[in-house]
Amino acid sequence: MEEGFLAKAIRRTGRNGMLLGLGGLLVIALIFYAEGRYFHNFFHGPFAIDQATLVSIQNPDARRDSFVTIQGDETLQTGFVESNTDYIITKHYPILVLKVGDRLLLVKASKDADATRFSGELASIPSDVRSDVRSDVLAVLQEKNPELRDRFLPLMLDATNYRVNGYIGIVAGSLFCLALLWCVGNGMMWATRPETHRVWKKLGTYGPAQQVGAQLDAELRAEGGGETFGSAHLTTNWLVHSSAFSLEVMRTTDLVWAYLQVVKHYHSGIPTGKSHFVKVFDRDGASATISTKKKIAPDFLQAIQRRAPWAIYSFSPELERMWKKRRAEFVLAVDQKKKSQGSPSEAKSATDKRELVRA
Repeated sequence: MEEGFLAKAIRRTGRNGMLLGLGGLLVIALIFYAEGRYFHNFFHGPFAIDQATLVSIQNPDARRDSFVTIQGDETLQTGFVESNTDYIITKHYPILVLKVGDRLLLVKASKDADATRFSGELASIPSDVRSDVRSDVLAVLQEKNPELRDRFLPLMLDATNYRVNGYIGIVAGSLFCLALLWCVGNGMMWATRPETHRVWKKLGTYGPAQQVGAQLDAELRAEGGGETFGSAHLTTNWLVHSSAFSLEVMRTTDLVWAYLQVVKHYHSGIPTGKSHFVKVFDRDGASATISTKKKIAPDFLQAIQRRAPWAIYSFSPELERMWKKRRAEFVLAVDQKKKSQGSPSEAKSATDKRELVRA
């Protein structure tokens, strides 16, 4: 027996969700792979390094073990401080000079200290960037002490919070992985067993879920898929919104609110276009945001209004607050309006009688 519209839509949603989850997991894996050098140092560092090895390094970026511990002979204050803003918090780091044998090493420390032992990341000094604090420090020190010009090493030690970004990345990556695994798991379940999708639970509130679903499918076939507006199908008794990753089913008799939402897009403060959506809500609190074109949106709202003339077809902040905080009151007002208007069939019958009398 051929599958109905709902089963096909659920399987498609499941497959798309599964592909999205697998694609996201692949991206995260590639990001962690690209940062392999950092995580090697994160988990295994800091590595002890002797003075002879430190002096021989010309390009610290080519060294795999970049998170190291250095024991110097003496620490000198420079009076320079570098300020960095990380995650909205501004911190100040003193720039020190560490004597390593007969050579000098710039150290960006996490606090002003006289210690001679530091752990941090070896990095090049960007001498071509004059606005960089570390370059300015080096230039000033060499200008004031020309005899020290050849004693500075062509690298520095960033002895601040090396592992902070790693902890943040691991936590964020883990949370994303859990969400993506949820997508994969649910996608596989929906793709193989459509009856596990939440839409069937909702149909079960109207009667036996399989029977109601069969009636919905039959109505869609009888009406040729109903009126189609973007990813939405509107039949006599149902509104079905089937997008790439979601599926929502609403009875037209339960619709209580619908309006047009226009989203303006900007790039560097310059308007670049608009997106149009029709938002629909039913009495149970379910909602659907349906992307549509500007010319089609009025026709879509009119088609909904023909089936549910009692619903509210406007938007205001007051209505939004009422929906979010006093939904029962919102629905009651719509029900009273519906009761005063009668059903669409009754309204149509009254119109036919008036036309007959006029004839």
